[in-house]
Amino acid sequence: MIPIRKQLFGILLGTGILIIFSISLAVNIAIKRHFELYVETNIKHAGDVIVKLLVNLYETDRWNHSIREELTIETYMGNFAVSVLTPDKELIWGTTQEQLLDEIRNRDNRYLGFSTTMPYRFEDRPIYSKQGVLIGYARIGYFASTLLAGNDLKFQKDVNETILLCSTTILGCFVFAGLYISRLFTHHIYGIAKTSIDLADGKLTARYECKSKIKEIETLRYSMNHLAQRLEKQDCIRKKLISDMSHEIRTPLHILQSNLEAMIDGFYPIDEEQMQILYKEVVRFGKLLNNLDHLKDVEESVVNIEMKSLILNESLKDVFDAFKIVAKEKKIKYMLKDTETQNMRVWGDKDSLKQLWMNILSNAFKFTEAKGEITVTTVVKNKEFSIIIADTGLGIAEEDLPYIFERMYRGDKSREKYEGSGLGLTIVKSIISLHKGKINIESIEGAGTKVTIILPCDEMNHTTPISHKVKSYMKIGIKN
Repeated sequence: MIPIRKQLFGILLGTGILIIFSISLAVNIAIKRHFELYVETNIKHAGDVIVKLLVNLYETDRWNHSIREELTIETYMGNFAVSVLTPDKELIWGTTQEQLLDEIRNRDNRYLGFSTTMPYRFEDRPIYSKQGVLIGYARIGYFASTLLAGNDLKFQKDVNETILLCSTTILGCFVFAGLYISRLFTHHIYGIAKTSIDLADGKLTARYECKSKIKEIETLRYSMNHLAQRLEKQDCIRKKLISDMSHEIRTPLHILQSNLEAMIDGFYPIDEEQMQILYKEVVRFGKLLNNLDHLKDVEESVVNIEMKSLILNESLKDVFDAFKIVAKEKKIKYMLKDTETQNMRVWGDKDSLKQLWMNILSNAFKFTEAKGEITVTTVVKNKEFSIIIADTGLGIAEEDLPYIFERMYRGDKSREKYEGSGLGLTIVKSIISLHKGKINIESIEGAGTKVTIILPCDEMNHTTPISHKVKSYMKIGIKN
């Protein structure tokens, strides 16, 4: 394969050569045409002069008396062979082609190499007396290439030299521009390509830092670096997940193994207390495996959902009320502000929306300490509902915010003491995507988190339930 730099340079150089050739050809054709017109004009003028002189000679009755001596046409138009013919085109007197050629050679050494085979043209011009009677013909012959004067030939030469100089200069400019433009484009492309190869080889810390002034290339560079950053972060998450899962699996297995060995060796009695300890570890191990199954559901589960018109406040209040006991136990100030959306309807799946509210509120209570505050507010604007759930909990670190919707992702170590699989927000985003909505999370570490969920209103906005059902089959992260 040919490198892009060579291809780009070749295209620019080829374009330049084509343009130069086309312009040079057009200029030469135009100049040639103008010179032909110039020569034709001279020939016509010469013919008119010759005919006029012959008419004057005829009027003085000198065609029959020493006409060769009287005729000054030859010296007046030295590059023409002039012959006088009768009305029947019989020769009276004239200069032949060979005589004209010898005369031109004697006068100008430039034409010594000319032969009688060179293009020779002639024209018979009628001669009329002053009374309008045809008295004969003037045959005017010439070699077209000899009709140009020295200044004319010099002008032609100068024009050709100028065209050659301009063509060479323009070609040089194209070569320089080709080298510059090809480097301008390919320099960054080569760097980006090399970085992408490093990333493909597993060097996830590779970045291309050299900025480009070309918008598209700079966008490509930024996107690749951003992707590399995400890949590096994902790799860290993967390693952390493997480490966490290894630790979580090893702990219950180690406890089970130690206790069973102690029972076998007779150090621990096989009684109800010991069996309860073993049972708790088995349950814990089972929960861990369930979390892994849940992760599989997020990736592959296809469930039957039932979309219908629902009253938003009713869907939200059912879940809101379920957390009142938790709020009371933790002494958290817990409020619902839904007056703006009274009797407003949303098009959605009842169970999916319940799961959505449950996951968001569960996170809010999980990370909000005693005497904190959780507020649920609903507003409607531009045919969209905004459900805002704000808390005064731990908050989320700024560096963790871009990854909170990743599967199994958990933030800094301070949050690891709270139970969870790291799948809650992944499920939330799947449900919101299913309902063609959006989610935005703003958080300040140590100050709290605000989750804004935007869902489209039911366009019919019915005040009574709709009886018909719409079934949809989509991949979502929810397990009934």
